[in-house]
Amino acid sequence: MCRRFGPIVGLFMAVAAFCGGSGWAAVAPNQPAASSDTIVVSTTQTAVPEKDARTPAQRKINSQLLYEIYRHRKEGLPPGVPAGETRVKIDAKQRALVDVRATLTSALTIKLRTLGATIVSTSATYRSTIAWIPLSALERLAADPAVLAIEPAPDAATLR
Repeated sequence: MCRRFGPIVGLFMAVAAFCGGSGWAAVAPNQPAASSDTIVVSTTQTAVPEKDARTPAQRKINSQLLYEIYRHRKEGLPPGVPAGETRVKIDAKQRALVDVRATLTSALTIKLRTLGATIVSTSATYRSTIAWIPLSALERLAADPAVLAIEPAPDAATLR
C-alpha cells in the first residue's frame, strides 16, 4: 500500500513546499492579503497595555496567577484582562497552589515560611518548590532575585 501511494505523497509534498515558499496564499475575492505582522498585532493587541505595565516582579508571575491577584485585591481587572475562571487552585485562606522556580536554599525556605507559605514538596534537581502561598505575598516573593518564575502548580496525572 505504501508503494502505491508513495509517489503521489511525494508529488503532493513537493507542490506544497513550492507553493508555501513562493508566498502564494488563498485570499477571498476583493480583499487584500494581510501580512503576518498584521495578524500578530491584531490577536495580541488587547493584552499588550496590561503586560507592558507589569513590574519586573510581576513579569516572573504567570498571567493566570496575576489575574487572581487582581481579583483578590478587588481593584477590578485592568483593561485587556479576560474575565472568567482560571485554573489556579485557591484554598479558603486565599492561598494559591504554585510552583516556585528557584534554586532551593535555606534562605528561600525561610522567606517562604515568613510569607505564610506551606511547602508541599521540593525538588533541587528541577529547582522547583510546590507550596500554598497567600495571593497577597506572591509579588513580594517574585521580587526576590533568586526566584526565576512562579507558575500554577501542575495537576497530577495518572495513566490508566
